[in-house]
Amino acid sequence: MSGLAEEDIEQSALGRWLRIGGGALLLAAAVAALVFIVQGLGGEARGPARQVTKITVLDTPPPPPPPPPKEEPRREQPKESPKEIKIDQPKQVEQPQQAEQLKMEGQAGDGPSPFAAGTVLNEYKGGEIGAGTGGNRMQFAFYTSVLQRHVQTSLVRRPEIKRLDYRVLVRIWLGGDGSIRKAELVDSTGSSGVDDALRAAFGALAPVPEAPPANLPQPITVRITNRVTG
Repeated sequence: MSGLAEEDIEQSALGRWLRIGGGALLLAAAVAALVFIVQGLGGEARGPARQVTKITVLDTPPPPPPPPPKEEPRREQPKESPKEIKIDQPKQVEQPQQAEQLKMEGQAGDGPSPFAAGTVLNEYKGGEIGAGTGGNRMQFAFYTSVLQRHVQTSLVRRPEIKRLDYRVLVRIWLGGDGSIRKAELVDSTGSSGVDDALRAAFGALAPVPEAPPANLPQPITVRITNRVTG
């Protein structure tokens, strides 16, 4: 009897352990199923996994170098032509020209001054009058007007000349004191009688009141005129 009792006790203990083990297995299976379900639900809630696209940024190549500057063609400097060296030739000394004559034209008694007696005629073809300067030339012209007035006035005071009609050029040579050394007609008045009367009167002309300037070109040519009206 004791043997049966021990066997029953052992069987009851074994059954108890089997029940405990089976319960544990069932519990483990339930836990595993729960975990599987939770994981499945969590995966559906999260949705499909996003695909990450990787963009690879390529290194940008450096810009090309700037083109080299264009070389401008060199401008050739104009070549200077060799300068000609001019050598001044020695100037030939011109021989002094023979002094030409001053000519005076006008009528006596016209105006209060010697210049009022007529117009100075410049008939020179060469250079200056004699060797004189510009001031001397004016002095010579002034004295010529004085001489012309003196001759005109002296002639018309003579009765035999005052009634004659003439217009003629006369060459006159003077002394240093103003005396009339020589006087001659350049051309004819057109009347031999008038020509002779004038030549005779020239020899009786009084000296010029004013002495001529030094270096005055001679002879001096003046025009004398007398017009008879009526």
